[in-house]
Amino acid sequence: MGTPHKFRADAAFDGIRLDSAIAQKYPQYTRSYLKSADIPVTLNGKPVKWSAKLSEGDVIQFDIPDLKPLDVVPQDIPFDVLYSDNDIAVINKPYGLPVHPSHGHPDGTLVNGLLHRFGGKLSGIGGVERPGIVHRLDMDTAGLMVVALNDAAHRDLSRQFMDRSVRKIYHAIVKGNPPPDGRLEHPLGRAPNNPLKRAVVPESAGGRPAVTEYRVLEYLAEHAYIVIKLLTGRTHQIRIHFAYEGFPVAGDPIYSRHHRIYGLSGIALCAKELRFAHPVSGEVMSFMIDLPAEFAALLEKLKKH
Repeated sequence: MGTPHKFRADAAFDGIRLDSAIAQKYPQYTRSYLKSADIPVTLNGKPVKWSAKLSEGDVIQFDIPDLKPLDVVPQDIPFDVLYSDNDIAVINKPYGLPVHPSHGHPDGTLVNGLLHRFGGKLSGIGGVERPGIVHRLDMDTAGLMVVALNDAAHRDLSRQFMDRSVRKIYHAIVKGNPPPDGRLEHPLGRAPNNPLKRAVVPESAGGRPAVTEYRVLEYLAEHAYIVIKLLTGRTHQIRIHFAYEGFPVAGDPIYSRHHRIYGLSGIALCAKELRFAHPVSGEVMSFMIDLPAEFAALLEKLKKH
């Protein structure tokens, strides 16, 4: 049957493209999805293209077809398992690997690989498309993740992430020379003109608090190598905070205009350290990994210059 939508454009949508306005009003639908799904839309009762410009008072109507559930199947996906027992697994996610299936990445994800490695052991709290997933990393970010192998472990780990008792340390290379250390407190929300991006948004306009602490480990050629502690876990938090301050993460294709010069398959951001309490024994578990090879190579190249 699908899901019908109807709304009247207010002054904020005057002069804005139809697809952009709908993506802002209904952030669950991206502009690319609206076009690729071949969804008919009417403007004041007449069929129009998604590129049509809106005027205040226009009435927009469209139906979203029912989505077929993704068929999540086990696949042999390469990633390292650093630790596992009956309750958890700690993995090192490589660059370019999406964490869970989506309609942009229906397979070839970490979840497909986890199903291949652990079968039916994964927790089901995250739903059929996100079994075992307690937290996530961006596809372009590499590093440590903890996975839940049963529902009890999932609930306890989720609680630890919610109360911010999990210690997450990232290393990054940023463009420019930021102050030696700092605390960035910029609330974040969806970017007004692009539902695929996040941005600094005042809390009065719906932004959620976000806090990032950092320290410069080494100044490089027109760059800096930094260590970062997240005190909140908003989507793209590190990337937006540093780009907003004028120091974008090297290789970032979304928040930097200079990403192509680095030749990275991801971005120069790695979840390098992870510490949490085991959800059953309570033992403090600490993990640390080496930097990804191409991250380390870029670091050495910038040091030489």
